[in-house]
Formats: sequence, structure tokens, C-alpha cells
Amino acid sequence: MEYKVKFTEKCLEDIEEACQYMEEKLKEENVANRFRMKIEDSVKELSISPQMYARTEKFDRVKRNYRKIPIGSYVLLYIIDEENKIVYLSHMYYAGRNYLDGLI
Repeated sequence: MEYKVKFTEKCLEDIEEACQYMEEKLKEENVANRFRMKIEDSVKELSISPQMYARTEKFDRVKRNYRKIPIGSYVLLYIIDEENKIVYLSHMYYAGRNYLDGLI
């Protein structure tokens, strides 16, 4: 059975913020477009095989274990709801930052 893949509002905001940074600060619209395509390509396979990416070392406050998708200089975090067969893409962080400290 395939999983549904859903982006949280926070994740969509994180992605848009990163793309705006690439377009406005770095003046690299093509880089931002390629970044969006990499995200799309990376999440396509989650509907079939959500366990394909590595787990993080940290749980949030309700004991959910995140998995991480490295995409360039960023990390996309997601959780798997096995009961409802849904993958939630929850956050995207710059990989150079200690992003796991931000999880609660």
C-alpha cells in the first residue's frame, strides 16, 4: 500500500525561505529552481518506500522519530505515520546548523 506524502505549513515556509534566500541574496534563481526540483525528486519515492532515508538520533516530545533527507546544503525532516499510511514532511533546515536542537 502506498503512503500519502504531505508537507506541513512550516515545512513549506522553510522551503520558500531557503529559495528566497537563493534568489534574492545569492541572485541565483536557477539554483533555487534546481533546489525545488531536487526536493520534488527526493520526496517522490517516499510514497513507496518511506523508510529509505536515515533516522535522526533524536525524538520529539511525543517520541516520534524523524528521518532526514539531505538535499544540497539542507536537510528535510519527516515522520512516518504507519497507522494512517502518511508521510509528513515537517521541517527543512540548513545542514550547517544544529537543527536537531530545534526539535521539541
